[in-house]
Amino acid sequence: MKYLFTLLLSIFSYAIIFAQDTSKSVQKKVVRVSTSMLRTNLDTNRIVYDETGKALRYYQYSKVMNTGEYSINYDGNPSLPTTKAFLKKISQEEQFKRYEMIKELMKINNSAIAEGKTLDISTLTAFYEKEKIENKAIVLIFWYANCPPCTEAFADISTFLKQVDNTKDLLVLAITTDDQTVATAKLKEKPLLYAELISSGRAIANAYQIKSYPSYIVTDKNHVIRYAIAGSSQITIPGLKNAIKAVLQQ
Repeated sequence: MKYLFTLLLSIFSYAIIFAQDTSKSVQKKVVRVSTSMLRTNLDTNRIVYDETGKALRYYQYSKVMNTGEYSINYDGNPSLPTTKAFLKKISQEEQFKRYEMIKELMKINNSAIAEGKTLDISTLTAFYEKEKIENKAIVLIFWYANCPPCTEAFADISTFLKQVDNTKDLLVLAITTDDQTVATAKLKEKPLLYAELISSGRAIANAYQIKSYPSYIVTDKNHVIRYAIAGSSQITIPGLKNAIKAVLQQ
């Protein structure tokens, strides 16, 4: 029981980032990205130590966590500021167990979005051409510019997409409630390759009942949802990659 409690504290202190967007704009703007003021409880100045004792900042240890091969452990009570956090490599069996448990906590399950539901693409066609959506596997990435867990994952996602052979069968939409100027500036700083930007996309977020950022949704070519996760954790990006691989192999 103590192990489970500590693990859950670890999950919620590091993994799941909740934010409520306050943008009021619903203007339709689509920008093609070829290379391409919200509150969270995330402390990007937090230090996590690797296995050699080296101190890592958020952007460093988040890359390690995105492999799914590590957990963040503590040498005491995680809620105390004096407690040290450190990375620990875990076995494949432990990776699977954590994946299943964390996914259950993070999955999106509402009347619009849940695994097994068919995505209502009419929500997207108000912003994006219908003929370019049909017969495509779809990846929806909900993000905003001042969300480090959102934008720090872009490099890892981009590297993965470079290795995907049949990207012609895949449509990646990066949906943000930020306006075009803010979103484009952030994507120049943190490119998201092969993605097409939909800025001022509050209407889409509302229609799909997206309340947490980042959120990731993957559908197959029939637009059946195969992956739907809200938040950032050690399972999020590995799960996203596996879901994309699976729908492209169908």
